[in-house]
Amino acid sequence: MIFLVPTAMAFYFALTRWTLFDSEFVGLANFRDFLAEQNLRVGFRNTIVYAVVTSALKVVLAVLLGVLLTSRLRLRGLLRSIVFFPVLVSTVAVGITFSVLLKPDTGLVDKALALAGIDGPDWLGDANTALLSVALVDVWKGVGLATVIYIAGILSIPQDYHQAVAVDGGGAWHRFRHVTLP
Repeated sequence: MIFLVPTAMAFYFALTRWTLFDSEFVGLANFRDFLAEQNLRVGFRNTIVYAVVTSALKVVLAVLLGVLLTSRLRLRGLLRSIVFFPVLVSTVAVGITFSVLLKPDTGLVDKALALAGIDGPDWLGDANTALLSVALVDVWKGVGLATVIYIAGILSIPQDYHQAVAVDGGGAWHRFRHVTLP
């Protein structure tokens, strides 16, 4: 019942034009209207760009941070906490904070750019920069969790593999390329 009733209702609503008190069967007209929507292509393009940018950056940054944070750094524990901290912050708080930081002319980002003589764009109001700005905030918030997963994976690699590469004359790059990355 938990699956079948909502599924049947979804098909019913997809094939009808309805209000709170009345409904009219329209067949596939809703789907035709949806596919004829002019902004549909823009929405699909933005979704693909957002998914590719956030996924690629999270994976690359998380791997690099995972390797860095499993090395023999003195402040390794502190740096791990700093990298993971954004995951703990509420998404609403992140949204409010970055909307203030990216505010045109008065935001901290624009003020920092102004010190360097650069006039910052309207980060969230301009169609050319808004998508990338939101994607980068998402990367900042999500890279910590991916880093923790990579750290766990890197720490589970048996030391014998690293020692075998060292015995064969391989350096840090070979250890990363042939042991850590796979």
